[in-house]
Amino acid sequence: MRLILPCGCLQKDEDDEDQAHLHKPRDNKLYQQKLKPCCLLVITTQKVVTLFVLTGLIFLPIGITLLVQSTEIYQQDFEYTHCRNDASKKCSDADIGTTCLCDEIDITVPDTVKGEIMLLYGLNNYYQNHRLYRQSQSFLQLLGDVEGSCYVKEYCDPYNQDGEEVTYYPKGAIANSYFTDTFKIKDSAGNEIIPDFTDISWKSDRDSKFLLPANWKGWTPDSGEYVMPKDWNTWANHNNTGSKILPSDVRDEHLINWMNPAAFPSFTKLYGKIKLDPGKYTLEVEYRYHVAAFHGEKFVRLAETSWMGGRSYFLGSAYCIVGFFCLVAAAFFVVISRQTRAKRHERKKKIDEQLVHYKDQNNNAHSSTL
Repeated sequence: MRLILPCGCLQKDEDDEDQAHLHKPRDNKLYQQKLKPCCLLVITTQKVVTLFVLTGLIFLPIGITLLVQSTEIYQQDFEYTHCRNDASKKCSDADIGTTCLCDEIDITVPDTVKGEIMLLYGLNNYYQNHRLYRQSQSFLQLLGDVEGSCYVKEYCDPYNQDGEEVTYYPKGAIANSYFTDTFKIKDSAGNEIIPDFTDISWKSDRDSKFLLPANWKGWTPDSGEYVMPKDWNTWANHNNTGSKILPSDVRDEHLINWMNPAAFPSFTKLYGKIKLDPGKYTLEVEYRYHVAAFHGEKFVRLAETSWMGGRSYFLGSAYCIVGFFCLVAAAFFVVISRQTRAKRHERKKKIDEQLVHYKDQNNNAHSSTL
Protein backbone atom coordinates (compact mmCIF):
# COMPACT_ATOMS: atom_id res chain seq x y z
CA MET A 1 0.00 0.00 0.00
CA ARG A 2 1.51 3.29 -1.07
CA LEU A 3 1.18 6.39 1.08
CA ILE A 4 0.69 9.63 -0.82
CA LEU A 5 2.09 12.63 1.05
CA PRO A 6 1.54 16.34 0.40
CA CYS A 7 3.88 18.05 -1.99
CA GLY A 8 5.45 20.04 0.79
CA CYS A 9 6.42 16.87 2.67
CA LEU A 10 7.72 15.25 -0.49
CA GLN A 11 9.78 18.30 -1.25
CA LYS A 12 11.17 18.22 2.29
CA ASP A 13 12.25 14.58 1.90
CA GLU A 14 14.05 15.37 -1.36
CA ASP A 15 15.87 18.23 0.35
CA ASP A 16 16.96 15.89 3.15
CA GLU A 17 18.32 13.42 0.60
CA ASP A 18 20.29 16.16 -1.15
CA GLN A 19 21.64 17.40 2.17
CA ALA A 20 22.70 13.89 3.14
CA HIS A 21 24.44 13.48 -0.19
CA LEU A 22 26.43 16.65 0.47
CA HIS A 23 27.78 15.24 3.79
CA LYS A 24 28.83 11.95 2.25
CA PRO A 25 32.65 11.51 2.38
CA ARG A 26 34.58 11.39 -0.84
CA ASP A 27 35.25 7.97 -2.27
CA ASN A 28 39.07 7.82 -2.01
CA LYS A 29 41.70 6.28 0.28
CA LEU A 30 42.08 9.41 2.38
CA TYR A 31 38.38 9.64 3.34
CA GLN A 32 37.17 6.05 3.03
CA GLN A 33 38.63 2.98 4.72
CA LYS A 34 37.88 -0.19 2.80
CA LEU A 35 38.31 -3.71 4.11
CA LYS A 36 40.93 -5.63 2.15
CA PRO A 37 41.60 -9.38 2.16
CA CYS A 38 43.48 -10.30 5.35
CA CYS A 39 44.78 -13.39 7.08
CA LEU A 40 43.50 -14.19 10.56
CA LEU A 41 45.93 -16.50 12.33
CA VAL A 42 44.07 -19.10 14.31
CA ILE A 43 46.37 -20.14 17.15
CA THR A 44 46.19 -23.85 17.77
CA THR A 45 48.25 -26.19 19.91
CA GLN A 46 49.85 -27.75 16.86
CA LYS A 47 51.01 -24.40 15.48
CA VAL A 48 52.37 -23.19 18.82
CA VAL A 49 54.25 -26.44 19.48
CA THR A 50 55.70 -26.41 15.95
CA LEU A 51 56.91 -22.83 16.37
CA PHE A 52 58.58 -23.55 19.73
CA VAL A 53 60.20 -26.75 18.48
CA LEU A 54 61.64 -25.05 15.37
CA THR A 55 62.99 -22.17 17.47
CA GLY A 56 64.61 -24.56 19.93
CA LEU A 57 66.14 -26.72 17.17
CA ILE A 58 67.61 -23.61 15.51
CA PHE A 59 68.88 -21.84 18.64
CA LEU A 60 70.46 -24.82 20.40
CA PRO A 61 72.98 -25.73 17.65
CA ILE A 62 73.92 -22.06 17.24
CA GLY A 63 74.50 -21.68 20.99
CA ILE A 64 76.55 -24.88 21.23
CA THR A 65 78.67 -23.78 18.25
CA LEU A 66 79.38 -20.40 19.83
CA LEU A 67 80.27 -21.98 23.19
CA VAL A 68 82.63 -24.50 21.61
CA GLN A 69 84.28 -21.76 19.56
CA SER A 70 84.71 -19.59 22.67
CA THR A 71 86.46 -22.37 24.56
CA GLU A 72 88.97 -22.73 21.72
CA ILE A 73 89.93 -19.03 21.78
CA TYR A 74 93.13 -18.35 23.71
CA GLN A 75 92.77 -15.83 26.52
CA GLN A 76 94.89 -15.37 29.62
CA ASP A 77 94.76 -12.74 32.37
CA PHE A 78 97.65 -11.66 34.62
CA GLU A 79 96.64 -9.67 37.70
CA TYR A 80 99.38 -7.36 39.00
CA THR A 81 97.69 -4.90 41.37
CA HIS A 82 99.93 -5.90 44.29
CA CYS A 83 102.94 -7.18 42.36
CA ARG A 84 106.38 -7.04 44.01
CA ASN A 85 109.68 -5.68 42.76
CA ASP A 86 113.15 -7.18 43.07
CA ALA A 87 113.30 -6.09 46.72
CA SER A 88 110.06 -8.02 47.45
CA LYS A 89 108.19 -4.78 48.15
CA LYS A 90 104.70 -4.18 46.90
CA CYS A 91 104.56 -1.77 44.01
CA SER A 92 101.16 -0.61 45.25
CA ASP A 93 102.96 0.84 48.31
CA ALA A 94 105.48 2.80 46.23
CA ASP A 95 105.40 6.60 46.23
CA ILE A 96 103.24 8.29 43.62
CA GLY A 97 105.44 9.65 40.86
CA THR A 98 107.93 6.78 40.94
CA THR A 99 108.23 3.81 38.61
CA CYS A 100 108.16 0.36 40.18
CA LEU A 101 109.32 -2.56 38.03
CA CYS A 102 107.27 -5.66 38.83
CA ASP A 103 108.82 -9.10 38.86
CA GLU A 104 108.65 -10.76 35.49
CA ILE A 105 105.46 -12.67 34.81
CA ASP A 106 105.82 -15.96 32.95
CA ILE A 107 103.64 -16.45 29.88
CA THR A 108 103.06 -19.68 27.97
CA VAL A 109 101.50 -19.41 24.53
CA PRO A 110 99.87 -22.74 23.51
CA ASP A 111 100.27 -24.42 20.16
CA THR A 112 96.66 -23.62 19.23
CA VAL A 113 97.51 -19.94 18.78
CA LYS A 114 98.15 -19.16 15.15
CA GLY A 115 97.18 -15.56 14.54
CA GLU A 116 97.72 -12.15 16.06
CA ILE A 117 97.26 -11.68 19.80
CA MET A 118 95.66 -8.65 21.38
CA LEU A 119 97.52 -7.10 24.31
CA LEU A 120 95.02 -5.38 26.60
CA TYR A 121 95.13 -3.80 30.03
CA GLY A 122 92.13 -3.97 32.33
CA LEU A 123 90.80 -2.23 35.42
CA ASN A 124 88.27 -3.40 37.97
CA ASN A 125 86.19 -1.20 40.28
CA TYR A 126 87.04 1.84 38.15
CA TYR A 127 83.92 3.86 37.40
CA GLN A 128 84.61 5.62 34.14
CA ASN A 129 80.84 5.61 33.66
CA HIS A 130 80.31 8.12 36.47
CA ARG A 131 78.30 11.02 35.07
CA LEU A 132 80.62 13.80 36.21
CA TYR A 133 83.71 11.89 35.08
CA ARG A 134 82.26 11.17 31.62
CA GLN A 135 81.35 14.82 31.09
CA SER A 136 84.71 16.13 32.30
CA GLN A 137 86.16 16.67 28.82
CA SER A 138 85.90 19.22 26.06
CA PHE A 139 84.79 17.80 22.73
CA LEU A 140 85.46 21.13 21.03
CA GLN A 141 89.03 21.07 22.29
CA LEU A 142 89.58 17.56 20.99
CA LEU A 143 88.34 18.78 17.60
CA GLY A 144 91.19 21.29 17.43
CA ASP A 145 89.89 24.34 19.31
CA VAL A 146 92.37 24.77 22.18
CA GLU A 147 90.13 27.28 23.96
CA GLY A 148 87.05 25.12 23.53
CA SER A 149 85.08 24.82 26.75
CA CYS A 150 83.41 21.86 28.38
CA TYR A 151 79.67 21.35 28.03
CA VAL A 152 79.44 22.90 31.49
CA LYS A 153 82.55 24.74 32.63
CA GLU A 154 82.38 23.40 36.19
CA TYR A 155 82.55 19.82 34.91
CA CYS A 156 86.20 20.28 33.95
CA ASP A 157 87.26 21.95 37.21
CA PRO A 158 89.87 21.75 38.68
CA TYR A 159 91.45 20.47 35.45
CA ASN A 160 90.47 23.47 33.36
CA GLN A 161 93.36 25.93 33.81
CA ASP A 162 96.55 26.04 35.82
CA GLY A 163 97.43 28.66 38.44
CA GLU A 164 98.49 31.12 35.75
CA GLU A 165 95.17 30.68 33.92
CA VAL A 166 96.77 28.79 31.04
CA THR A 167 94.44 26.20 29.52
CA TYR A 168 95.14 22.54 30.03
CA TYR A 169 95.22 20.64 26.77
CA PRO A 170 93.33 18.37 26.83
CA LYS A 171 91.31 19.51 29.81
CA GLY A 172 89.11 17.50 32.14
CA ALA A 173 89.37 14.61 34.57
CA ILE A 174 89.49 11.88 31.91
CA ALA A 175 92.65 13.18 30.26
CA ASN A 176 94.22 14.05 33.62
CA SER A 177 93.78 10.44 34.83
CA TYR A 178 95.49 8.94 31.78
CA PHE A 179 96.72 5.37 32.31
CA THR A 180 100.53 5.43 32.61
CA ASP A 181 101.55 1.79 33.13
CA THR A 182 103.65 0.33 30.30
CA PHE A 183 104.32 -3.27 29.30
CA LYS A 184 107.12 -5.20 27.62
CA ILE A 185 107.11 -8.79 26.37
CA LYS A 186 110.39 -10.69 25.94
CA ASP A 187 111.07 -14.11 24.50
CA SER A 188 113.07 -16.85 26.18
CA ALA A 189 116.31 -15.31 24.86
CA GLY A 190 115.53 -11.93 26.45
CA ASN A 191 114.75 -10.15 23.18
CA GLU A 192 111.94 -7.61 23.42
CA ILE A 193 109.02 -8.10 21.05
CA ILE A 194 107.63 -4.73 20.02
CA PRO A 195 103.82 -4.65 19.72
CA ASP A 196 102.05 -2.91 16.88
CA PHE A 197 100.42 0.28 18.19
CA THR A 198 98.73 1.30 14.92
CA ASP A 199 95.03 0.92 14.20
CA ILE A 200 94.18 0.05 17.82
CA SER A 201 91.44 2.69 18.00
CA TRP A 202 88.32 3.45 15.98
CA LYS A 203 89.05 4.92 12.57
CA SER A 204 86.18 7.39 12.97
CA ASP A 205 87.82 8.76 16.13
CA ARG A 206 91.19 9.17 14.44
CA ASP A 207 89.71 10.89 11.40
CA SER A 208 86.96 13.03 12.90
CA LYS A 209 87.02 13.34 16.67
CA PHE A 210 90.66 13.82 17.71
CA LEU A 211 92.29 16.57 15.64
CA LEU A 212 95.35 18.72 16.25
CA PRO A 213 94.98 22.51 16.53
CA ALA A 214 96.36 24.65 13.72
CA ASN A 215 99.10 26.13 15.92
CA TRP A 216 100.21 22.90 17.55
CA LYS A 217 103.79 23.11 18.90
CA GLY A 218 103.78 20.23 21.34
CA TRP A 219 103.56 20.38 25.12
CA THR A 220 106.53 22.70 25.50
CA PRO A 221 106.96 25.74 27.77
CA ASP A 222 107.10 28.09 24.79
CA SER A 223 103.72 26.98 23.43
CA GLY A 224 102.15 29.78 25.46
CA GLU A 225 98.48 29.02 24.87
CA TYR A 226 98.22 25.64 26.58
CA VAL A 227 100.01 23.22 28.88
CA MET A 228 99.73 19.49 29.44
CA PRO A 229 97.23 18.27 32.04
CA LYS A 230 98.04 18.76 35.70
CA ASP A 231 99.07 15.23 36.69
CA TRP A 232 101.00 14.64 33.48
CA ASN A 233 103.76 16.88 34.79
CA THR A 234 104.68 14.10 37.21
CA TRP A 235 105.90 12.01 34.29
CA ALA A 236 107.11 14.76 31.95
CA ASN A 237 110.79 14.27 32.81
CA HIS A 238 110.53 10.47 32.68
CA ASN A 239 108.78 10.73 29.33
CA ASN A 240 111.74 12.62 27.85
CA THR A 241 114.22 9.93 28.84
CA GLY A 242 113.00 7.48 26.22
CA SER A 243 110.30 5.65 28.16
CA LYS A 244 107.08 6.54 26.35
CA ILE A 245 104.68 7.11 29.23
CA LEU A 246 102.66 10.07 27.99
CA PRO A 247 101.02 10.48 24.58
CA SER A 248 102.81 12.57 21.99
CA ASP A 249 99.61 14.44 21.07
CA VAL A 250 95.84 13.99 21.14
CA ARG A 251 96.01 11.72 18.11
CA ASP A 252 97.93 9.13 20.13
CA GLU A 253 95.81 5.99 19.92
CA HIS A 254 96.41 5.04 23.56
CA LEU A 255 94.94 8.39 24.57
CA ILE A 256 92.05 7.97 22.14
CA ASN A 257 91.14 4.63 23.70
CA TRP A 258 91.37 6.08 27.20
CA MET A 259 89.22 9.10 26.33
CA ASN A 260 86.34 6.81 25.36
CA PRO A 261 84.87 6.00 28.80
CA ALA A 262 83.85 2.42 29.50
CA ALA A 263 80.23 1.58 30.28
CA PHE A 264 81.00 -0.74 33.21
CA PRO A 265 83.36 -0.53 36.22
CA SER A 266 85.28 -3.58 34.94
CA PHE A 267 86.73 -3.01 31.49
CA THR A 268 89.68 -3.59 29.18
CA LYS A 269 91.32 -1.30 26.65
CA LEU A 270 93.50 -2.31 23.75
CA TYR A 271 97.19 -1.56 24.30
CA GLY A 272 98.65 -3.14 21.19
CA LYS A 273 98.70 -6.08 18.80
CA ILE A 274 101.51 -8.61 18.90
CA LYS A 275 102.52 -11.74 16.98
CA LEU A 276 103.69 -14.51 19.32
CA ASP A 277 104.68 -17.99 18.27
CA PRO A 278 103.87 -20.88 20.64
CA GLY A 279 106.40 -20.94 23.46
CA LYS A 280 107.41 -19.27 26.71
CA TYR A 281 107.70 -15.50 27.24
CA THR A 282 108.04 -13.03 30.08
CA LEU A 283 105.96 -9.93 30.75
CA GLU A 284 107.54 -6.86 32.32
CA VAL A 285 105.26 -4.27 33.91
CA GLU A 286 106.35 -0.74 34.78
CA TYR A 287 103.99 0.12 37.62
CA ARG A 288 102.98 3.80 37.90
CA TYR A 289 99.18 3.89 38.06
CA HIS A 290 97.90 3.48 41.62
CA VAL A 291 94.45 2.00 42.17
CA ALA A 292 94.74 0.34 45.59
CA ALA A 293 93.47 3.47 47.37
CA PHE A 294 89.94 2.91 46.01
CA HIS A 295 90.18 -0.92 46.04
CA GLY A 296 90.74 -1.12 42.32
CA GLU A 297 92.51 -3.90 40.47
CA LYS A 298 94.73 -4.01 37.38
CA PHE A 299 95.48 -6.86 35.01
CA VAL A 300 97.00 -7.60 31.64
CA ARG A 301 95.13 -9.76 29.13
CA LEU A 302 96.46 -11.64 26.15
CA ALA A 303 93.56 -12.59 23.92
CA GLU A 304 93.11 -14.17 20.54
CA THR A 305 90.24 -13.32 18.20
CA SER A 306 88.27 -15.44 15.75
CA TRP A 307 85.37 -15.08 13.31
CA MET A 308 83.05 -14.44 16.29
CA GLY A 309 85.35 -11.90 17.95
CA GLY A 310 86.94 -12.43 21.36
CA ARG A 311 86.07 -15.04 23.96
CA SER A 312 82.55 -14.54 25.24
CA TYR A 313 80.27 -17.14 26.78
CA PHE A 314 77.29 -14.80 27.04
CA LEU A 315 75.98 -15.05 23.48
CA GLY A 316 76.33 -18.83 23.28
CA SER A 317 74.73 -19.28 26.69
CA ALA A 318 71.85 -16.99 25.71
CA TYR A 319 71.14 -19.03 22.55
CA CYS A 320 71.28 -22.31 24.49
CA ILE A 321 68.99 -21.05 27.26
CA VAL A 322 66.39 -19.70 24.80
CA GLY A 323 66.50 -22.91 22.75
CA PHE A 324 66.19 -25.11 25.84
CA PHE A 325 63.21 -23.20 27.24
CA CYS A 326 61.49 -23.28 23.84
CA LEU A 327 61.72 -27.07 23.77
CA VAL A 328 60.53 -27.26 27.38
CA ALA A 329 57.59 -24.98 26.54
CA ALA A 330 56.71 -27.15 23.53
CA ALA A 331 56.71 -30.27 25.70
CA PHE A 332 54.61 -28.49 28.31
CA PHE A 333 51.96 -27.49 25.75
CA VAL A 334 51.84 -31.04 24.37
CA VAL A 335 51.24 -32.48 27.85
CA ILE A 336 48.56 -29.90 28.67
CA SER A 337 46.86 -30.49 25.33
CA ARG A 338 46.70 -34.25 25.86
CA GLN A 339 45.41 -33.89 29.41
CA THR A 340 42.60 -31.54 28.36
CA ARG A 341 41.70 -33.29 25.12
CA ALA A 342 38.91 -35.38 26.68
CA LYS A 343 37.39 -32.35 28.38
CA ARG A 344 37.49 -30.37 25.17
CA HIS A 345 35.79 -33.14 23.20
CA GLU A 346 33.09 -33.44 25.86
CA ARG A 347 32.50 -29.70 25.86
CA LYS A 348 32.30 -29.65 22.05
CA LYS A 349 29.80 -32.54 22.12
CA LYS A 350 27.55 -30.66 24.54
CA ILE A 351 27.68 -27.54 22.37
CA ASP A 352 26.78 -29.55 19.27
CA GLU A 353 23.85 -31.16 21.09
CA GLN A 354 22.61 -27.74 22.22
CA LEU A 355 22.85 -26.44 18.65
CA VAL A 356 20.85 -29.40 17.32
CA HIS A 357 18.24 -28.93 20.02
CA TYR A 358 18.01 -25.21 19.25
CA LYS A 359 17.55 -25.90 15.52
CA ASP A 360 14.83 -28.44 16.23
CA GLN A 361 12.98 -25.95 18.39
CA ASN A 362 13.17 -23.30 15.64
CA ASN A 363 11.95 -25.74 13.02
CA ASN A 364 8.99 -26.80 15.21
CA ALA A 365 8.08 -23.18 15.92
CA HIS A 366 8.21 -22.34 12.22
CA SER A 367 6.07 -25.30 11.22
CA SER A 368 3.46 -24.43 13.89
CA THR A 369 3.09 -20.88 12.57
CA LEU A 370 2.44 -22.20 9.09
